[in-house]
This record gives sequence, C-alpha cells and structure tokens, in this order.
Amino acid sequence: MKGTILVLLVLLLSSGAQAQFDDLLKKATDKVTKVELLEEKNVTTSIDDAMPVAFWLKDLNEFYEPVEPAVYDFNLEPGYYRFIVQSYCLKAGTHGPTKGSGYLLAPLKGKRSDIVYNIVERSSAYPEIEQRDIQVLLWGIIYGSKFTDYDIAFQNKVRPLLTPAEIADLSLDLMNVPLDVMPDDVKKVASFYKDFRSRLTNPSATYTDIESMAMVNGVLPEDPFSKYVQKGLWAYIGDGFYGRGMPESYPKTIYEVYRPEKINSTRDAKNRLSMLEKNGYSIEIVYDDEPGRDVISFGSNGNYPIWRMKSIKLKGVNPEEEYVLENSGWIIKDKGEKIKNTGQGFRDAVATDDPAYGDYTFRLNNGKNSLKNYDDYMKEKKMQSLKSKQDEYWADYHTMEGLRVATNPLNKKGQMGWIEKTLKMVTEWWNSASSALAGEENTNQGPSKVDIRKNPAVPATNGMQRIISSHRKYNE
Repeated sequence: MKGTILVLLVLLLSSGAQAQFDDLLKKATDKVTKVELLEEKNVTTSIDDAMPVAFWLKDLNEFYEPVEPAVYDFNLEPGYYRFIVQSYCLKAGTHGPTKGSGYLLAPLKGKRSDIVYNIVERSSAYPEIEQRDIQVLLWGIIYGSKFTDYDIAFQNKVRPLLTPAEIADLSLDLMNVPLDVMPDDVKKVASFYKDFRSRLTNPSATYTDIESMAMVNGVLPEDPFSKYVQKGLWAYIGDGFYGRGMPESYPKTIYEVYRPEKINSTRDAKNRLSMLEKNGYSIEIVYDDEPGRDVISFGSNGNYPIWRMKSIKLKGVNPEEEYVLENSGWIIKDKGEKIKNTGQGFRDAVATDDPAYGDYTFRLNNGKNSLKNYDDYMKEKKMQSLKSKQDEYWADYHTMEGLRVATNPLNKKGQMGWIEKTLKMVTEWWNSASSALAGEENTNQGPSKVDIRKNPAVPATNGMQRIISSHRKYNE
C-alpha cells in the first residue's frame, strides 16, 4: 500500500513539474516570438505608413519639364526639380526595384531610425566615404551587427558618420536566443539575419559577397496581400514641397520635387476668377453676362447652369505679346444640377463653343470624383473634412478645367515662350490653391530647404526593398 501511495505521489509531483516546465517553455516561446526579432524593430517603415497621394499632381509632367539643379544643395525656389541621387536599401533579403515598380513615400520609423537618418544626413559632408561602405554600415545597424565586430579599417572609414554615443549604442550585444526554441517561421528569418551579420563583419567578404546575400534574384512570387501602386505618385513632404521617389535600383533613385508658385488672382463681383497674374504675365477672363447666358439647354435632357467665357486674354511682358481667345470656353456654374426654370437660356453652337450634353456631364462627374478624392485626402491626413471649403474647391476646379480645355490648342510645348509661361499660371494657381485648401501652403516664395531623406520610398509589393534617398548625387 505504501508503495502504491509513493508511486502516486511521484506521478503527481512529476505531473506538476512537467506543467511548470510547460509553462516556462510557453513563456520562453512567447518571449522569442515577441523578440522576433529585434532586427525587425530597428526600421519598421512600410506601405501601411505611406503618406496620402496628392492626386491633383498626377498630370504635372504634362505641363512642366523638371530641371536638374547644377548644385545639389536642395535650397529651392518654387519650381519642378529632378535629382538623381545615391540611395540605400533598408530591407535586405528582398527583391530590388524593377522597371515600373510603384513606390510611395512614408516617414522613417523604427527603434534605430534616428541613427539611420543621421548617417544618411551626415554622408553629404563626407563625399570621400564610398556609397558601398555607407550601405554596409546601414545594413549592420538594421540587422544588429556590433560596431566593434567590424574590422578596424572599416570602423575608421565610417566613424565620421557616427557620434560617440551612437557608436556606444551600436556596440551593445543583441539578445542571443537559441534558434532551436524559435517557431519555424521566425527561425528561418532569424537564421538569415545571423548569417547576414556574419558576412557583414567578415573582413574577407567583398561587397559583391554581401550584396549577393542582400539581393534576391529571380521572379518575385505573387502575393495576394500586396497592393498595386502606380509609379510616380506625389506626396506632400513638408514646408510647401511635394515629392516622389522612383528607385531605378537600390543605389540609384530618381527623386522629383515640386514646389507650387503663388499666383496672384482676382475675382469679380460674382466671385468668379477674372485674372491670374505673375511677374508681368497675365490671363484675363471676361464672362458672358447677357440675360439668359448662364443657362444651357440640352433639349429633352433638360437645362443646366453654365458660365460662358466671352474672352480669354493672354498677355506677356512685352507690348506685342497679347493673344485673345473669343467665345472659347465654359465653366459649370454652381453645383451643375439640372434646373427647372430656364428663363431665357439658349444654346448657340455657332457663336460659342458650347458643350454637348455628354461633355457637360463628363466634366460634372469628373468634378464630383475630384471633390471626393480631395475630401478623402484630407481625412487620410486626419484633417478636418472639406465641408465648408468644398464650394471653393468646386468652383476653382471647374475654372481650372475650363481654362485648360479652352486654351488647349495653345498649350503645347515648343510654342512661343511667353504663351507657354502664361498658360503655366493656370497649373500653378490650381496646385497652389489645392495646397492652401489642404493647409499646406507655404507663403514664403524665396529659396527654401527641402529634406528628401526623411521619407523613404516604400514598395506596395511585399518582398521588395524599401529605399532611403540621400542628398548625394549619383554618378555612373
């Protein structure tokens, strides 16, 4: 009997010990899953952090040719600029950019994002430090290499890019978690990071050896969770500037910057735009205010509100630079809704360039879509909904559309310089007005600094590299 009781006690104790062990193992496993990996926390920027797209700039390159500054000091007056810059991969073990890849801009985030930014920012002051060495240093920071594990020669080369405090931080040991207690999905990634760190700090490893491990070749497998993003979309990047990053490869990015110019505008007694003016160039609009001319009849389709443009006068800085378009355009009035009492409305297709019903409704629907997109943009930026300003947006949108369509025969590159400069005011005025409505207007029109390093280009497709741009010019 005593023997039986002893066996039962041993079994119960063993069972309790096993339960305690299971609890400890579970806690350890949970901890490993959370630590995951510390490397994953160092730079976290992803497509989920992307800034909203400034959709109204999608056709900017149809009206402007970007200019590449002779000096890459990023101190810019209003205008459209293109930079070809050195850039860096922030996500090893992934596919590089491909032709047509869509990228959005997002804030640089993560536990060590400050150090990453500081290195890229300081790199402009040390052109003698090779781009490859900066890339190796960045990979090491992101994936947990100790600074002291690099050979002395490498440490001395990149030391100017770091402060003593940063070097101390980068010399700490990461928590070493045995791979065999990790979940399988985490274990594979952790093993890659461990091997990658070894290669980064191996004095005999060439840059080609390191790059071959950081870059994944072959066809990128389809991922149902990836998103589609059109190439070359714009985002507001602060201080009155818009930007878009278009990586051609991880070390080379085409980065374009646009800063709208403030155009002087005048409105008439009916609050319609009547003049745009800047530096001696002007566009004057005279509306047809004869009785009944603010209504257009589409027969059985009904009658709708309209503003007809009686004349559009373009003027340059010289006396002979003047061009007048007679009865050449129209603008949707008010909300564009069908009206019941027409008064003396009529449609004279010979005397004016009146629209067909399909043209009118097409522009009306485009206006509604643009208004919705703009409202969504403001909500995405966590700003107040358009609401009280939507009438202003609606009126300006249709004025812009009316002017662009009316002047389209003249709006071609290679035309007389003064006409081209005059017509560009329409685009500048619209983009500046749109920025102001979104609370993003910069009233300073003198040179201003822009920092393209703050917002890496992030891919919509999973398994691709995120890219941070520098202010260093890329040289083939």
